[in-house]
Amino acid sequence: MILVSERIRRDRRPVHTEIVARAREAGLADVTVLRGIDGHIGASRRSSRGLLRRPDNVPVTVLVFDQEERLRKFLTGLADITEDCIVTLDTAEAYRYGRADAGTRGRRDAG
Repeated sequence: MILVSERIRRDRRPVHTEIVARAREAGLADVTVLRGIDGHIGASRRSSRGLLRRPDNVPVTVLVFDQEERLRKFLTGLADITEDCIVTLDTAEAYRYGRADAGTRGRRDAG
């Protein structure tokens, strides 16, 4: 999980967008970006201005899923863009369900 402010950019591109692009290039299993509606990153000021007005500096969470070894390698490759981010690495049991994964129904994935 990578926590970053929506405002942080590298080469005029939001950091979370760059992380997604790099995860795709690396062939990682899944990446999801969640945009907050309220909160703050580190010592920055609170970002919310109410639900009907667009906050100017909301927290963004990037969830990246794959095997631990692949994630560790991927994270070392992000050192140039994650200096203003909080990065956590957690282990979880993952199960796949659904028609798209009919051949893997109920299969437990490592990592």
